[in-house]
Amino acid sequence: MKTRVWTMTAALAACVPQAATTATESEAGTDATRAASEATADAPTTDATTGAPAQCETFPTYRIDVQAEPNGLYYRVDEQKLYIADDDNNRVLVRDEDGATEVFAEIPNPSGDPGSDGLGDLDFAADGTLYLPRFGFGMPGLGAIFRLGPDGEAEALAGVDDEWRRVGLDYDDARGLLYVATYSRDADDVYTGWIASVDPVAGVETMIVGGLSKPVGIAVLGDTLFVGDQSQRQLFKLDLKAAAPALTLVSDEFESLDLMETTPDGALLVLSYDTANSTGRVYRVTGDGTISTVAEGDWEPRGIAFDGVSRIFVSARDTQQIVVMPAC
Repeated sequence: MKTRVWTMTAALAACVPQAATTATESEAGTDATRAASEATADAPTTDATTGAPAQCETFPTYRIDVQAEPNGLYYRVDEQKLYIADDDNNRVLVRDEDGATEVFAEIPNPSGDPGSDGLGDLDFAADGTLYLPRFGFGMPGLGAIFRLGPDGEAEALAGVDDEWRRVGLDYDDARGLLYVATYSRDADDVYTGWIASVDPVAGVETMIVGGLSKPVGIAVLGDTLFVGDQSQRQLFKLDLKAAAPALTLVSDEFESLDLMETTPDGALLVLSYDTANSTGRVYRVTGDGTISTVAEGDWEPRGIAFDGVSRIFVSARDTQQIVVMPAC
């Protein structure tokens, strides 16, 4: 893995694309998708796997039509499939490299109106279990976190407060815990946010640290947990080894932070939206705190996934599209 990590570091850091001309999938994306897919198929996926490191291939940015309102995304390298949380219909879709899309799971919607329940981020555990939150908009009985098996059967986790709002989550295989960006909103539109851990086996939800406003994106990198406060424009980290974890500011220069993703070389991909200029951006944050722009465009980002080699997938709000852009 060390060979691959160094190669990925060089590939991702060497090129910082500016806003690219968007092509349709039929015009530019198909060849690039297949090339990246072939590289991804050869990429090692576990520490025990050895072989030649995959190479990042650049290509023109393109868009995928998904006939859904995509939010959370997850690319499974082992399957070469993209999992998509459909926010409008409370479904999880799965799309293969040939463009075929099918429904993987139907998520219960107690309100009877799927679009009013909402879905958030997606994350797989190493054992193949998929986790995702149902946002619920603060309505009693609607907030939840679901565990999905390989058959797509959805089971709500016990011990989770059904009135809290949750969008971002990340499963930590090392600790067997879900870390969840959680917040509430009162009648005066005041947000109060915190980071919670959820033990999916014991059914216990525990606040780890408060002091946030509207946390959305969250990601684990080793013993460090990152969280983005959307309304405060702040990216924080905390040490999971600490007896009393505390928030440490990484940057307060982002605007409208959304979901985030980790990369195989130990960096963070962070989504942000510049409302004044209607510009979405993907930033790369390295372990030492260096921040660079990976991509930008005329899309409002929501969810993000990375194929581990060449492609970054970003859900574009209110377009029923996913923007696919090069990671190098």
